[in-house]
Amino acid sequence: MRSSDRIFFIRSVLAFSVAICFVALFGIALWEYLEESKVWFIVPLLVTSLIIGYLIVSYTLSSLFKTNRFLDILLKDTLHELNIPLSVINANLQMLQADEQDVKKLKRLERIELASKDLYTLYQEVDYYIKKEIQSDVREKFYLDELVTKVVEKQKEMANGVDIFYNVLHVELFADKHGLAKVISNLVHNALKYNQNHNPLSIFQEEDTLIIKDQGIGMSEAELFLAFNRYYQGDTTKEGYGIGLSLVKAYCDEFKIAMRINSQKNVGTEVILDIAYLLNKK
Repeated sequence: MRSSDRIFFIRSVLAFSVAICFVALFGIALWEYLEESKVWFIVPLLVTSLIIGYLIVSYTLSSLFKTNRFLDILLKDTLHELNIPLSVINANLQMLQADEQDVKKLKRLERIELASKDLYTLYQEVDYYIKKEIQSDVREKFYLDELVTKVVEKQKEMANGVDIFYNVLHVELFADKHGLAKVISNLVHNALKYNQNHNPLSIFQEEDTLIIKDQGIGMSEAELFLAFNRYYQGDTTKEGYGIGLSLVKAYCDEFKIAMRINSQKNVGTEVILDIAYLLNKK
């Protein structure tokens, strides 16, 4: 525990201890002096407790609120400034790649380009969460097939030879685009991670549902029951922390996407997302 956290903890404990003692003494005093209508002393006692509690908690948490405001401003300012060096890196990288002929140096530049893309992805991730916190509605219009194509192209980098087939209609959605991309990306990533024998996986649309189907290791009924628990992993030898499906569930609950999972051990898993609520019906 940091020294600042320790001081904050001690201050909070002392403050609440004083508040409890004061309220207790106040209650005892009222109980002694009120003979007939002792029940009514509860009302002023509660009001006094609330006022004292509010004042004390406001005082003890003021430093925490101040620190949070500072960190919030620092994060937003840093994120804004981060976009500038990223643009400079990409612009100069393109010029170096255009002029370079040496194969080894080009490979090094490609690694730098991949690292730059990863950094930009992290930038977009933080930017998304900040916008979601500031704005009450982060929904926008976009096309489902374009989103799925983008997700699949990115996941192909980690597919290790597994084919990803997709057939999605050019339908317009009105939704949290970044959030839905994370949902599909997590589901595809899981299908790739638990794949067996390099069997292909499919993403397709049936009316108002989007389906991600694989021929992986599958899940038993007991595993299905635990699948959305945060940090749960069916196979702890695989990479990751068991967070992906809990994020998928949280997004689907927030944006009213009904989700069903059909799975059978050693046969495969089928995730069905009802996207009817997201369709931009004019």
